[in-house]
Amino acid sequence: MEQDAMMTPIALYLRLSSADGEGAESGSIANQRTYLHRWAEENGFRVVAEFQDDGYTGTDFERPGFQRLMAQLKNGRIRCFATTDLSRLGRNCGQALTLVEETFQRLGVRYIAVNDGYDTGKMSRESLDPSVFKFLLNELYAKDCSAKVLRAKRTLQREGKFLGGQAPYGYRIDPADKYRLLPDEETAPVVRRIYHSFLAGQTLGQIARTLEQQGIPSPAARRAGREGGAWSTATLRRILTLPTYRGALTQHVTEMTSYKVHTRRPVPPGQWMVCENTHPPLVSEEEFRQAQALLGRRRYASRTGEHALSGLVVCADCGGRMYPHRVGGYCYFICGTYARNSGQCSAHRIREDRLEQLVLERLRPLMQCAAASEQLARRLCVDLSFDQTAPERLQQKLDRLAAQRRQAYADRLEGLIDAGEYAIVSARLRKKEEGLRCLLQRQTKQKTGPDLEEMRKRAEDLLELKRPNRAVLGRLIRKITVAEDGGVEIYCSFARPLPGDGCDNGAEKEINTNGAIF
Repeated sequence: MEQDAMMTPIALYLRLSSADGEGAESGSIANQRTYLHRWAEENGFRVVAEFQDDGYTGTDFERPGFQRLMAQLKNGRIRCFATTDLSRLGRNCGQALTLVEETFQRLGVRYIAVNDGYDTGKMSRESLDPSVFKFLLNELYAKDCSAKVLRAKRTLQREGKFLGGQAPYGYRIDPADKYRLLPDEETAPVVRRIYHSFLAGQTLGQIARTLEQQGIPSPAARRAGREGGAWSTATLRRILTLPTYRGALTQHVTEMTSYKVHTRRPVPPGQWMVCENTHPPLVSEEEFRQAQALLGRRRYASRTGEHALSGLVVCADCGGRMYPHRVGGYCYFICGTYARNSGQCSAHRIREDRLEQLVLERLRPLMQCAAASEQLARRLCVDLSFDQTAPERLQQKLDRLAAQRRQAYADRLEGLIDAGEYAIVSARLRKKEEGLRCLLQRQTKQKTGPDLEEMRKRAEDLLELKRPNRAVLGRLIRKITVAEDGGVEIYCSFARPLPGDGCDNGAEKEINTNGAIF
């Protein structure tokens, strides 16, 4: 006891980078501990505390174990600590030097790096501190390792290997191949539904509210294991723009700021690493292309809401967007370039109602020869049935909520939670159950699916374009150009009909080989 009292109290700090090894407590950490304990005993030190960071890089000092050590140093409970070498303290030269030359000196802390023979308690103030060169070499080593790891990672990404720790929403990691994605049975239908709803004309806000009302967990809530959760338009936009969902693995969407600053920043889409045909797609190439076209178009509204030709009309001469301007009782599309600077282009003015009528008259014969109403009606029935939430899934959620309520009641009886906590948990679960039961009842009433006759009428209206909307025209038309003399060209999103396809009105003759009609 007397001998222990005479020994100097010391703490040990152990660190291992995630690049150095794997395991809950790797062998390297164990080796550091064994070595430092033996050294302390042989040199008259008594170990009073240990701090460790297993799997943390030395270029960042925001490490939990090191922060706990710093708290003890600042409150004076620890006056001396040791590491096996200087690199265990850190590999950021500037921050490490600040610690040993300023912070530890100010706090009166003695720091020892055993293998490097470094001891601030024995350093001469008149000689050059050798730690400067050691810390610099350690940082250069970290930089070199970071570059090698990054090169290896980029090589695997170029080969189409998935390197994320968690699969994108809608997918799961193949248990037989950790580098490959497979559709997730539970979330893949949600992704398809998001695309289907967006292409059908719903806004991102409308889609988000619908998903929330139906209790579908957002990606963040699903990762946290929570029910429900708010869907943001940013999340939906990401799903609608990520090529991964059309079967092209997309990585390097974000990147680390630097090997020393471990915050992530977004990467411009042009620099994403996209590998084609690496896994099963959730949406077709055409659906993905249409989603990009709709997202990229600037929209505007008329007096009665968003106009059917929103974002589709462009100037034939300068290529700029044409926007509506109300003059008296009429609304005219006018070249946006001319509106900003009349010297750069001319007005290309055309009345809004006349342009809409012209477009509809010229699209109707093409629509009617492109598909039969009976065929389209059956497709609409399938699409609407697909858009419904499966009653089986709703029942499974109800069963899970009921099991949670039973478990909460058992916890109450065992005294794990008090009466007030049980009342709060039970009320929350019952509210969720009530909402799901209402939804299940509505789905059960509709289980027979949409009426075919009703869908046939809707198909006829659609093919005749009786009630055109932005979603319909946006999927049919790539752009409409208006010339100064009033000439109009319509560029379609579909291939031109072939002779003999049933178009007797000569409409196929009006389609140029470049996709423009009229």
